Amino acid sequence: MKFTTSIKKLQDAASKVILAVPSKSLDARFDNIHLVLEDGSLILYATDGELSITAKCEVSSSDRGTFGIRARTLQDFLRSMYDTSVTFEIERQTGGDQGTVSIATDKGRYRMPCLFGDRPESHQRNFDLSIGLKPSELQDVIHKTLFACSVDGMRPAMMGVLFEFESSAMTAVATDGHRLVRCRKVTTTEVAEKQKIVVPSRVLSIIQRLLQNEEVQMSIDSEGRNIRFQAENVELESALIVEPYPNYEAVIPVENEKKLVVERLLVLDSVKRVGKFSSIGDIKLVIAGSSMKIMAENSSEGESAQEELPCTFTGEEITIGFNSRFIEAALAHIETDEVNIELSSPTTAVIFKQKREEIAEDLIILVMPVRINN
Repeated sequence: MKFTTSIKKLQDAASKVILAVPSKSLDARFDNIHLVLEDGSLILYATDGELSITAKCEVSSSDRGTFGIRARTLQDFLRSMYDTSVTFEIERQTGGDQGTVSIATDKGRYRMPCLFGDRPESHQRNFDLSIGLKPSELQDVIHKTLFACSVDGMRPAMMGVLFEFESSAMTAVATDGHRLVRCRKVTTTEVAEKQKIVVPSRVLSIIQRLLQNEEVQMSIDSEGRNIRFQAENVELESALIVEPYPNYEAVIPVENEKKLVVERLLVLDSVKRVGKFSSIGDIKLVIAGSSMKIMAENSSEGESAQEELPCTFTGEEITIGFNSRFIEAALAHIETDEVNIELSSPTTAVIFKQKREEIAEDLIILVMPVRINN
């Protein structure tokens, strides 16, 4: 087998599929990038057994065949190269699955081992529900939910993002038990029956890097156990989390009667500064009338901070504590200049909302308060 392409084209394809290669594996087949040469195209494939990525690269060749190269070896070679024409010639050793790849460029000759016939089997699945998404829509949903996913392996469902599809609406939810995000968007695809899936956070993290500026087709298999993301020259397929997701609607307060409106960036900057003075990262908010005080202290070191900001507040005075990092994350993922905050008591979940007249998207971020010492 022999083919010619450019280093850049091969780099682009290999950098995508290598995201599926596990850092450690007990199965040597998962350490390889598998390459299929056919019809003037080179198809690259890698998998860790649950997640697989396929990418295409244009080549000049009339040959056909399949072989595998150790992923890290190929990646290290391509990373070290400049963009030039490159020719790969693959030869199989007599009486075995071992082979040699001879690589030629304008300046050098290189060799590396390869394998034949070791590609893991890919299962044929019936993906009967497809939803088209613009690149900005998918990236935006991932950006606004991924940060709130749990990393607790004891609660596997919360280590992913719940996607609900109903009619022409898509709802994405993430929670780690201390905070919750719900993001709703209108889609161009009509769904006849309500569908719920939980996509692993690792898959969405890879999608963030893989499909930044491309139209994406998201498909779910008929059993609701696998998902596929397709773009022009790349495809990602993964197992879904099949554990039931918590009833998130039950924890969203509906009667938070205290209403607060503040400038988002003003509060974000203040929380970042004041939070550094807390020994454990917690801050205290005292809200009354048109004033909001943000306070923190580290009594063991004799440190403290307090800032006072203007606000619009409706309701009785309230003193409430938060993990400053959770407040920073909530404010950082809201896009509007002003943020609406709904409160009830020092122990009730607080809701952060975007100002609806500024943006049509429905986004709420729920943060649980923490106990504070008065």
